[in-house]
Amino acid sequence: MDSSTRGIVCTHASNLTGNMIDIARVGAAARAAGIIFVVDASQTAGVIPIDVQEMNIDVLCFTGHKGLLGPQGTGGLYVREGVEIRPLLSGGSGVQTYSREHPREMPTALEAGTLNGHGIAGLHAAVEYIMETGIDNIRSAERELMLRFYNGAKEIPGIRIYGDFDTDERCPIVTLNVGEYDSGEVSDELAFGYEIATRPGGHCAPMMHRALGTVSQGAVRFSFSSFNTADEVDTALDALRELAGEED
Repeated sequence: MDSSTRGIVCTHASNLTGNMIDIARVGAAARAAGIIFVVDASQTAGVIPIDVQEMNIDVLCFTGHKGLLGPQGTGGLYVREGVEIRPLLSGGSGVQTYSREHPREMPTALEAGTLNGHGIAGLHAAVEYIMETGIDNIRSAERELMLRFYNGAKEIPGIRIYGDFDTDERCPIVTLNVGEYDSGEVSDELAFGYEIATRPGGHCAPMMHRALGTVSQGAVRFSFSSFNTADEVDTALDALRELAGEED
C-alpha cells in the first residue's frame, strides 16, 4: 500500500479453502491510511461475528442464501454514513415520481425498481432464527462437524485437502481432491451414488486454483451446516474411502 492506494477490497474468507483474513487488522490499516475499506462477507455473514464499526469497515457486502440461511437472490450492502456509492442501476423508485433523476438519499439511491419483497421476508425470518439460536452456537456446531470430517478425510490415502486447519478462524468447509480424478466426476459419483451434495470445479475462484495448481482438476468442496449430523459426516467419509479405494 502506497500513496496512490485509494481503497482496499478483500473477501473475509475464501469460498475455496475456508481460510479467513483478519479484517480487523486490515481495517485498522485502511483507517490509518485514510482510505476506504470494502469487505465481501458472503462466506461469513451469519456464522462469524462482524462489527463494522470496530473493524473499520466502510462497505460490507453479503449474500443471503449462505450463512444467513435466507432465500437465493437476496443479499445486502452496508454503507457507512459519509461514503457515497454510485448506483449500478437506477429508475422506478416511486419516491420522487416527477424527478428526472434517481433519488440520492440512502438506501433508495441503491434500490431500482420493485424490491424482492418475499425474498426479503424470507431473509428476515432466517435472521430471526439465527438471533434466537445464537451465532456462536451455530458456529460451534458447524466447526465440530467440519473437524470430524477433516480429521477422518486426512487419513484416507489419496485424498488431498486444501486450506489451513491449524486455526479456529476459518469457514466450515473442507475442499479436497481424490487422487487424480476430475472433481466433477467425484462430485457426480457422490451425488448419484451416495446422495451427497458437493460443489466441484472452479468455485468462481480461478486465481486461487492457479495458486493451488488445480486449474485442470478443480476441487470438491464439502460445506457444513448446523443442520447436518455426525451420521451424515460419517457417511461422507465412508463414501470417500470407497472412492479413494477405487483410485488405488
